[in-house]
Amino acid sequence: MTIRSTAPANRTPNRRQFLRAAGTAAGLAATYAAPRVTVLGEEVKGANERIGVGFIGVGGRCQAHIDIVKKLQEEGKAEPVAVCDVYAPRLEAARQKCGGVKAYRAHEELLQDPNVDVVCIASPDRHHAPQAIDAVEAGKDVYCEKPLTHWSQFELAKKLEEAAAGKRRIVQVGTQYMADENYAKVSQMIKDGVIGKVIHAQLGYFRRGDWGERMVIPDAGAKPGPDLDWERFLGDAPQVPFSVSRFFQWRLYWDYAGGPATDLLVHTFTPVFCLLGLDYPQRVFGGGGCFQYDREVPDQCNIIADYKNGPSIVMMNSLSNYTGIDTKIRGTDGIILLTNAGIRIVPIDPKTGKETDEIVLAWNGMGDTAKLWRNFIECVGSRQQPFSPISAAVRVQAPLSAGIIGHRENKVVLFDAEKQKLTLS
Repeated sequence: MTIRSTAPANRTPNRRQFLRAAGTAAGLAATYAAPRVTVLGEEVKGANERIGVGFIGVGGRCQAHIDIVKKLQEEGKAEPVAVCDVYAPRLEAARQKCGGVKAYRAHEELLQDPNVDVVCIASPDRHHAPQAIDAVEAGKDVYCEKPLTHWSQFELAKKLEEAAAGKRRIVQVGTQYMADENYAKVSQMIKDGVIGKVIHAQLGYFRRGDWGERMVIPDAGAKPGPDLDWERFLGDAPQVPFSVSRFFQWRLYWDYAGGPATDLLVHTFTPVFCLLGLDYPQRVFGGGGCFQYDREVPDQCNIIADYKNGPSIVMMNSLSNYTGIDTKIRGTDGIILLTNAGIRIVPIDPKTGKETDEIVLAWNGMGDTAKLWRNFIECVGSRQQPFSPISAAVRVQAPLSAGIIGHRENKVVLFDAEKQKLTLS
Protein backbone atom coordinates (compact mmCIF):
# COMPACT_ATOMS: atom_id res chain seq x y z
CA MET A 1 0.00 0.00 0.00
CA THR A 2 1.54 3.30 -1.02
CA ILE A 3 0.59 5.64 1.78
CA ARG A 4 2.42 8.53 3.33
CA SER A 5 2.22 9.56 6.98
CA THR A 6 1.34 13.22 7.41
CA ALA A 7 -0.39 13.16 10.80
CA PRO A 8 1.15 13.97 14.18
CA ALA A 9 0.96 11.02 16.57
CA ASN A 10 -0.42 12.92 19.58
CA ARG A 11 -3.86 13.82 18.23
CA THR A 12 -6.87 12.15 19.90
CA PRO A 13 -10.32 11.21 18.54
CA ASN A 14 -13.50 13.15 19.15
CA ARG A 15 -14.78 11.18 22.16
CA ARG A 16 -18.43 10.93 21.12
CA GLN A 17 -17.60 9.73 17.61
CA PHE A 18 -14.91 7.35 18.80
CA LEU A 19 -17.02 5.70 21.51
CA ARG A 20 -19.94 5.16 19.16
CA ALA A 21 -17.72 3.56 16.51
CA ALA A 22 -15.72 1.59 19.06
CA GLY A 23 -18.93 0.17 20.49
CA THR A 24 -19.97 -1.06 17.07
CA ALA A 25 -16.57 -2.67 16.47
CA ALA A 26 -16.58 -4.24 19.93
CA GLY A 27 -19.94 -5.79 19.18
CA LEU A 28 -18.52 -7.32 16.01
CA ALA A 29 -15.41 -8.57 17.79
CA ALA A 30 -17.48 -10.17 20.53
CA THR A 31 -19.03 -12.52 18.00
CA TYR A 32 -15.68 -14.10 17.15
CA ALA A 33 -15.51 -16.32 20.26
CA ALA A 34 -18.12 -19.06 19.98
CA PRO A 35 -18.44 -22.78 20.75
CA ARG A 36 -18.89 -25.54 18.22
CA VAL A 37 -21.96 -24.98 16.08
CA THR A 38 -23.95 -26.92 13.49
CA VAL A 39 -24.21 -25.73 9.88
CA LEU A 40 -26.81 -27.44 7.66
CA GLY A 41 -26.74 -30.43 10.00
CA GLU A 42 -22.95 -30.68 9.96
CA GLU A 43 -20.92 -30.15 13.11
CA VAL A 44 -18.25 -27.48 12.68
CA LYS A 45 -15.02 -27.26 14.62
CA GLY A 46 -14.87 -24.50 17.22
CA ALA A 47 -12.16 -22.19 18.47
CA ASN A 48 -10.69 -24.75 20.87
CA GLU A 49 -10.16 -27.49 18.28
CA ARG A 50 -7.31 -27.84 15.84
CA ILE A 51 -8.42 -27.25 12.26
CA GLY A 52 -6.96 -29.27 9.39
CA VAL A 53 -5.74 -27.15 6.47
CA GLY A 54 -5.28 -28.33 2.90
CA PHE A 55 -3.17 -26.18 0.55
CA ILE A 56 -4.06 -25.97 -3.15
CA GLY A 57 -1.28 -24.43 -5.25
CA VAL A 58 1.94 -24.46 -3.24
CA GLY A 59 4.08 -21.95 -5.16
CA GLY A 60 5.80 -18.85 -3.82
CA ARG A 61 2.88 -17.10 -2.11
CA CYS A 62 1.68 -20.30 -0.46
CA GLN A 63 4.97 -20.65 1.41
CA ALA A 64 3.96 -17.74 3.65
CA HIS A 65 0.59 -19.36 4.31
CA ILE A 66 2.24 -22.65 5.25
CA ASP A 67 4.58 -20.85 7.64
CA ILE A 68 1.61 -19.14 9.32
CA VAL A 69 -0.36 -22.36 9.70
CA LYS A 70 2.69 -24.11 11.15
CA LYS A 71 2.85 -21.35 13.74
CA LEU A 72 -0.85 -21.86 14.47
CA GLN A 73 -0.07 -25.57 14.79
CA GLU A 74 2.33 -24.79 17.64
CA GLU A 75 -0.55 -22.99 19.34
CA GLY A 76 -2.94 -25.91 18.81
CA LYS A 77 -5.27 -23.96 16.51
CA ALA A 78 -4.64 -25.39 13.04
CA GLU A 79 -2.34 -27.80 11.26
CA PRO A 80 -1.32 -28.68 7.69
CA VAL A 81 -2.89 -31.98 6.64
CA ALA A 82 -2.64 -32.02 2.83
CA VAL A 83 -1.04 -30.29 -0.14
CA CYS A 84 -1.90 -30.16 -3.85
CA ASP A 85 -0.07 -28.92 -6.94
CA VAL A 86 0.26 -29.73 -10.65
CA TYR A 87 4.10 -29.68 -10.47
CA ALA A 88 5.56 -32.72 -8.71
CA PRO A 89 8.87 -31.21 -7.44
CA ARG A 90 7.02 -28.28 -5.87
CA LEU A 91 4.42 -30.62 -4.42
CA GLU A 92 7.01 -32.86 -2.79
CA ALA A 93 8.87 -29.89 -1.29
CA ALA A 94 5.62 -28.62 0.24
CA ARG A 95 4.74 -32.10 1.53
CA GLN A 96 8.05 -32.30 3.35
CA LYS A 97 7.78 -28.74 4.67
CA CYS A 98 4.39 -29.61 6.16
CA GLY A 99 5.80 -32.67 7.93
CA GLY A 100 5.08 -35.43 5.43
CA VAL A 101 1.35 -34.78 4.94
CA LYS A 102 -0.73 -36.29 2.16
CA ALA A 103 -0.01 -34.99 -1.34
CA TYR A 104 -2.50 -34.75 -4.23
CA ARG A 105 -2.10 -33.83 -7.88
CA ALA A 106 -5.78 -32.90 -8.32
CA HIS A 107 -7.66 -30.54 -6.00
CA GLU A 108 -10.82 -32.67 -6.27
CA GLU A 109 -8.96 -35.48 -4.52
CA LEU A 110 -7.77 -33.22 -1.73
CA LEU A 111 -11.34 -32.01 -1.16
CA GLN A 112 -12.41 -35.62 -0.51
CA ASP A 113 -9.90 -35.93 2.34
CA PRO A 114 -11.93 -36.03 5.60
CA ASN A 115 -9.01 -34.54 7.54
CA VAL A 116 -9.23 -31.32 5.51
CA ASP A 117 -11.54 -28.88 7.32
CA VAL A 118 -10.52 -25.74 5.39
CA VAL A 119 -8.55 -25.09 2.22
CA CYS A 120 -6.04 -22.41 1.31
CA ILE A 121 -6.18 -21.62 -2.41
CA ALA A 122 -3.01 -20.01 -3.76
CA SER A 123 -3.08 -21.29 -7.33
CA PRO A 124 -3.00 -18.99 -10.40
CA ASP A 125 -5.86 -16.47 -10.61
CA ARG A 126 -7.81 -18.46 -13.17
CA HIS A 127 -8.26 -21.35 -10.73
CA HIS A 128 -9.34 -19.36 -7.66
CA ALA A 129 -13.09 -19.30 -8.24
CA PRO A 130 -13.50 -22.81 -9.75
CA GLN A 131 -11.50 -24.40 -6.94
CA ALA A 132 -13.24 -22.33 -4.28
CA ILE A 133 -16.67 -23.31 -5.66
CA ASP A 134 -15.64 -26.96 -5.55
CA ALA A 135 -14.40 -26.48 -1.99
CA VAL A 136 -17.58 -24.92 -0.61
CA GLU A 137 -19.67 -27.52 -2.43
CA ALA A 138 -17.55 -30.13 -0.64
CA GLY A 139 -18.36 -28.49 2.68
CA LYS A 140 -15.00 -26.78 3.23
CA ASP A 141 -14.37 -23.25 4.43
CA VAL A 142 -11.94 -21.32 2.24
CA TYR A 143 -9.02 -18.91 2.54
CA CYS A 144 -8.62 -17.74 -1.07
CA GLU A 145 -5.73 -15.62 -2.27
CA LYS A 146 -6.61 -12.40 -4.04
CA PRO A 147 -7.92 -11.70 -6.58
CA LEU A 148 -11.16 -13.59 -6.09
CA THR A 149 -11.20 -14.54 -9.77
CA HIS A 150 -9.33 -14.03 -13.02
CA TRP A 151 -10.32 -10.72 -14.63
CA SER A 152 -12.37 -12.52 -17.30
CA GLN A 153 -14.41 -14.60 -14.82
CA PHE A 154 -16.67 -12.09 -13.10
CA GLU A 155 -19.66 -14.40 -13.51
CA LEU A 156 -17.81 -17.07 -11.54
CA ALA A 157 -17.23 -14.61 -8.71
CA LYS A 158 -20.99 -14.24 -8.33
CA LYS A 159 -21.47 -18.01 -8.50
CA LEU A 160 -18.94 -18.46 -5.72
CA GLU A 161 -20.80 -15.97 -3.54
CA GLU A 162 -24.05 -17.83 -4.17
CA ALA A 163 -22.45 -21.20 -3.45
CA ALA A 164 -20.88 -19.98 -0.22
CA ALA A 165 -24.19 -18.54 0.95
CA GLY A 166 -26.08 -21.69 -0.01
CA LYS A 167 -23.67 -23.96 1.82
CA ARG A 168 -23.13 -21.43 4.62
CA ARG A 169 -19.36 -21.57 4.18
CA ILE A 170 -16.84 -19.01 5.40
CA VAL A 171 -14.71 -17.48 2.62
CA GLN A 172 -11.84 -15.16 3.58
CA VAL A 173 -10.14 -13.44 0.63
CA GLY A 174 -6.41 -12.82 1.11
CA THR A 175 -6.31 -9.03 1.02
CA GLN A 176 -4.21 -8.63 4.15
CA TYR A 177 -4.69 -4.85 4.25
CA MET A 178 -8.13 -5.66 5.69
CA ALA A 179 -6.63 -7.16 8.86
CA ASP A 180 -7.53 -4.28 11.16
CA GLU A 181 -10.48 -3.65 13.50
CA ASN A 182 -10.24 0.11 12.98
CA TYR A 183 -12.06 -0.14 9.66
CA ALA A 184 -15.29 -0.98 11.49
CA LYS A 185 -14.89 2.12 13.68
CA VAL A 186 -14.19 4.46 10.79
CA SER A 187 -16.95 2.96 8.64
CA GLN A 188 -19.43 3.80 11.39
CA MET A 189 -18.06 7.35 11.63
CA ILE A 190 -18.58 7.78 7.89
CA LYS A 191 -22.18 6.56 8.21
CA ASP A 192 -22.64 9.07 11.03
CA GLY A 193 -21.52 11.86 8.69
CA VAL A 194 -18.11 12.67 10.12
CA ILE A 195 -16.98 14.06 6.73
CA GLY A 196 -20.39 14.68 5.18
CA LYS A 197 -21.36 13.01 1.92
CA VAL A 198 -18.45 11.09 0.39
CA ILE A 199 -17.95 12.29 -3.18
CA HIS A 200 -14.43 11.27 -4.23
CA ALA A 201 -11.57 8.93 -3.30
CA GLN A 202 -8.07 8.37 -4.62
CA LEU A 203 -5.74 5.46 -4.01
CA GLY A 204 -2.67 3.95 -5.59
CA TYR A 205 0.03 1.32 -5.55
CA PHE A 206 3.46 2.30 -6.78
CA ARG A 207 6.84 0.60 -7.04
CA ARG A 208 9.82 0.48 -9.35
CA GLY A 209 10.77 -2.61 -11.31
CA ASP A 210 9.26 -5.46 -13.27
CA TRP A 211 8.46 -7.63 -10.26
CA GLY A 212 7.36 -10.44 -12.51
CA GLU A 213 10.97 -11.52 -12.21
CA ARG A 214 10.20 -12.65 -8.67
CA MET A 215 8.57 -15.66 -10.29
CA VAL A 216 11.73 -17.63 -10.91
CA ILE A 217 12.10 -20.51 -13.34
CA PRO A 218 13.50 -23.33 -11.20
CA ASP A 219 13.89 -25.74 -14.13
CA ALA A 220 14.39 -24.29 -17.62
CA GLY A 221 14.12 -27.80 -19.02
CA ALA A 222 10.73 -28.56 -17.47
CA LYS A 223 8.14 -30.02 -19.82
CA PRO A 224 4.67 -31.58 -19.64
CA GLY A 225 4.59 -35.16 -18.45
CA PRO A 226 4.23 -37.17 -15.26
CA ASP A 227 5.76 -34.36 -13.18
CA LEU A 228 3.99 -31.41 -14.82
CA ASP A 229 0.28 -31.41 -15.65
CA TRP A 230 0.04 -28.68 -18.31
CA GLU A 231 -3.60 -29.39 -19.15
CA ARG A 232 -4.68 -28.96 -15.53
CA PHE A 233 -2.62 -25.78 -15.27
CA LEU A 234 -4.43 -24.30 -18.28
CA GLY A 235 -7.89 -25.10 -16.95
CA ASP A 236 -10.38 -23.03 -18.96
CA ALA A 237 -7.65 -20.78 -20.39
CA PRO A 238 -6.92 -20.81 -24.14
CA GLN A 239 -5.22 -24.03 -25.19
CA VAL A 240 -1.69 -22.99 -26.16
CA PRO A 241 1.57 -24.92 -26.54
CA PHE A 242 3.60 -25.40 -23.37
CA SER A 243 5.93 -22.58 -22.38
CA VAL A 244 8.31 -22.67 -19.42
CA SER A 245 7.74 -18.94 -18.88
CA ARG A 246 3.95 -19.23 -19.00
CA PHE A 247 4.02 -22.05 -16.47
CA PHE A 248 6.43 -20.55 -13.93
CA GLN A 249 5.89 -16.82 -14.63
CA TRP A 250 2.16 -16.85 -15.24
CA ARG A 251 1.60 -13.41 -13.65
CA LEU A 252 3.07 -11.81 -16.78
CA TYR A 253 0.35 -13.15 -19.11
CA TRP A 254 -3.23 -12.00 -19.69
CA ASP A 255 -4.43 -15.60 -19.94
CA TYR A 256 -3.63 -16.23 -16.27
CA ALA A 257 -3.42 -12.84 -14.52
CA GLY A 258 -4.61 -9.24 -14.65
CA GLY A 259 -1.45 -7.30 -13.93
CA PRO A 260 -1.43 -4.39 -11.43
CA ALA A 261 -5.24 -4.11 -11.26
CA THR A 262 -5.82 -7.50 -9.66
CA ASP A 263 -2.33 -8.06 -8.22
CA LEU A 264 -1.81 -4.69 -6.52
CA LEU A 265 -4.71 -2.23 -6.69
CA VAL A 266 -6.95 -4.87 -5.13
CA HIS A 267 -5.03 -4.29 -1.88
CA THR A 268 -5.55 -0.54 -1.71
CA PHE A 269 -9.05 -0.49 -3.15
CA THR A 270 -10.58 -3.13 -0.85
CA PRO A 271 -10.23 -1.07 2.37
CA VAL A 272 -11.72 2.00 0.68
CA PHE A 273 -14.56 -0.08 -0.72
CA CYS A 274 -15.37 -1.53 2.71
CA LEU A 275 -15.04 1.78 4.56
CA LEU A 276 -17.60 3.33 2.21
CA GLY A 277 -19.93 0.32 2.08
CA LEU A 278 -20.06 0.43 -1.72
CA ASP A 279 -21.92 -1.92 -4.04
CA TYR A 280 -21.43 -2.35 -7.79
CA PRO A 281 -20.13 0.59 -9.88
CA GLN A 282 -22.22 2.36 -12.47
CA ARG A 283 -19.42 2.80 -15.04
CA VAL A 284 -15.71 2.14 -15.21
CA PHE A 285 -12.85 3.56 -17.28
CA GLY A 286 -9.56 1.68 -17.61
CA GLY A 287 -6.23 2.80 -19.05
CA GLY A 288 -2.49 2.28 -18.98
CA GLY A 289 -0.18 0.03 -20.93
CA CYS A 290 3.30 -1.46 -21.22
CA PHE A 291 5.37 1.71 -21.39
CA GLN A 292 8.65 0.38 -20.02
CA TYR A 293 8.84 -3.41 -19.76
CA ASP A 294 8.48 -6.19 -22.33
CA ARG A 295 5.48 -8.13 -20.98
CA GLU A 296 1.81 -8.78 -21.73
CA VAL A 297 0.14 -7.29 -18.64
CA PRO A 298 0.64 -3.53 -18.23
CA ASP A 299 3.30 -1.81 -16.18
CA GLN A 300 1.10 1.29 -15.80
CA CYS A 301 -2.55 0.90 -14.78
CA ASN A 302 -5.26 3.45 -13.97
CA ILE A 303 -8.95 2.86 -13.24
CA ILE A 304 -11.81 5.30 -12.60
CA ALA A 305 -14.98 3.79 -11.11
CA ASP A 306 -18.09 5.95 -10.81
CA TYR A 307 -20.84 4.88 -8.41
CA LYS A 308 -24.47 5.97 -8.67
CA ASN A 309 -24.85 9.27 -6.78
CA GLY A 310 -21.15 9.05 -5.92
CA PRO A 311 -18.44 8.65 -5.11
CA SER A 312 -15.97 8.59 -7.96
CA ILE A 313 -12.99 6.33 -7.17
CA VAL A 314 -9.65 7.02 -8.88
CA MET A 315 -7.08 4.19 -8.75
CA MET A 316 -3.51 4.82 -9.92
CA ASN A 317 -0.53 2.55 -10.46
CA SER A 318 2.99 2.64 -11.86
CA LEU A 319 5.74 0.02 -11.84
CA SER A 320 8.24 2.59 -13.10
CA ASN A 321 8.35 4.98 -10.14
CA TYR A 322 7.83 4.34 -6.44
CA THR A 323 6.77 7.91 -5.55
CA GLY A 324 3.41 7.32 -3.98
CA ILE A 325 0.23 9.20 -3.13
CA ASP A 326 -1.91 9.31 -0.01
CA THR A 327 -5.07 7.27 0.02
CA LYS A 328 -7.73 9.97 0.45
CA ILE A 329 -11.47 9.84 0.92
CA ARG A 330 -13.03 13.25 0.26
CA GLY A 331 -16.38 14.27 1.70
CA THR A 332 -18.40 17.46 1.49
CA ASP A 333 -17.37 18.21 5.09
CA GLY A 334 -13.93 16.70 5.52
CA ILE A 335 -11.34 14.18 4.48
CA ILE A 336 -10.03 10.78 5.58
CA LEU A 337 -6.44 9.75 4.88
CA LEU A 338 -4.88 6.30 5.21
CA THR A 339 -1.27 6.95 6.19
CA ASN A 340 1.70 4.90 7.34
CA ALA A 341 0.85 5.86 10.93
CA GLY A 342 -2.82 4.98 10.71
CA ILE A 343 -6.16 6.49 9.73
CA ARG A 344 -6.39 10.27 9.90
CA ILE A 345 -9.86 11.86 9.93
CA VAL A 346 -10.16 15.61 9.41
CA PRO A 347 -13.73 16.96 9.64
CA ILE A 348 -14.47 20.46 8.32
CA ASP A 349 -17.06 22.75 9.85
CA PRO A 350 -19.53 23.39 6.98
CA LYS A 351 -20.30 26.85 8.36
CA THR A 352 -16.75 28.15 8.76
CA GLY A 353 -14.89 25.90 6.32
CA LYS A 354 -12.27 25.28 9.00
CA GLU A 355 -10.88 21.94 10.17
CA THR A 356 -12.31 20.72 13.49
CA ASP A 357 -11.47 17.83 15.85
CA GLU A 358 -8.83 15.78 14.04
CA ILE A 359 -9.00 12.05 14.74
CA VAL A 360 -6.07 9.62 14.38
CA LEU A 361 -6.40 5.87 14.85
CA ALA A 362 -3.16 3.86 14.82
CA TRP A 363 -3.09 0.69 12.73
CA ASN A 364 -3.81 -2.54 14.57
CA GLY A 365 -2.77 -5.24 12.13
CA MET A 366 -3.21 -3.72 8.66
CA GLY A 367 -1.07 -5.69 6.22
CA ASP A 368 -0.56 -8.63 8.59
CA THR A 369 -1.34 -11.88 6.75
CA ALA A 370 -0.98 -13.85 10.00
CA LYS A 371 -3.71 -11.73 11.59
CA LEU A 372 -5.96 -12.33 8.60
CA TRP A 373 -5.43 -16.07 9.09
CA ARG A 374 -6.20 -15.84 12.81
CA ASN A 375 -9.39 -13.98 12.00
CA PHE A 376 -10.29 -16.69 9.47
CA ILE A 377 -9.70 -19.53 11.94
CA GLU A 378 -11.77 -17.71 14.58
CA CYS A 379 -14.61 -17.26 12.10
CA VAL A 380 -14.52 -20.93 11.13
CA GLY A 381 -15.47 -21.61 14.75
CA SER A 382 -17.88 -18.72 15.29
CA ARG A 383 -19.47 -18.75 11.78
CA GLN A 384 -19.24 -14.94 11.72
CA GLN A 385 -18.13 -13.11 8.58
CA PRO A 386 -14.36 -12.44 8.42
CA PHE A 387 -12.39 -9.24 7.83
CA SER A 388 -12.30 -9.75 4.04
CA PRO A 389 -15.56 -11.56 3.18
CA ILE A 390 -16.75 -12.96 -0.12
CA SER A 391 -19.59 -10.40 -0.30
CA ALA A 392 -17.07 -7.54 -0.49
CA ALA A 393 -14.60 -9.39 -2.73
CA VAL A 394 -17.20 -9.97 -5.47
CA ARG A 395 -18.03 -6.27 -5.58
CA VAL A 396 -14.37 -5.28 -5.44
CA GLN A 397 -13.73 -7.58 -8.38
CA ALA A 398 -16.33 -5.81 -10.54
CA PRO A 399 -14.49 -2.49 -11.18
CA LEU A 400 -11.11 -4.21 -11.35
CA SER A 401 -12.31 -6.64 -14.01
CA ALA A 402 -14.16 -3.81 -15.75
CA GLY A 403 -11.04 -1.63 -15.74
CA ILE A 404 -9.01 -4.39 -17.39
CA ILE A 405 -11.72 -5.11 -19.96
CA GLY A 406 -12.12 -1.41 -20.75
CA HIS A 407 -8.37 -1.02 -21.18
CA ARG A 408 -8.12 -4.05 -23.47
CA GLU A 409 -11.20 -3.11 -25.54
CA ASN A 410 -10.66 0.66 -25.46
CA LYS A 411 -14.23 1.16 -24.26
CA VAL A 412 -16.22 2.27 -21.23
CA VAL A 413 -17.63 -0.62 -19.18
CA LEU A 414 -21.08 -0.30 -17.61
CA PHE A 415 -22.65 -2.42 -14.91
CA ASP A 416 -26.14 -3.61 -15.80
CA ALA A 417 -27.86 -3.56 -12.41
CA GLU A 418 -30.88 -5.50 -13.67
CA LYS A 419 -28.90 -8.33 -15.26
CA GLN A 420 -26.02 -8.06 -12.75
CA LYS A 421 -23.36 -8.14 -15.46
CA LEU A 422 -20.65 -6.04 -17.05
CA THR A 423 -21.37 -4.60 -20.50
CA LEU A 424 -19.29 -2.64 -23.01
CA SER A 425 -20.37 0.81 -24.13
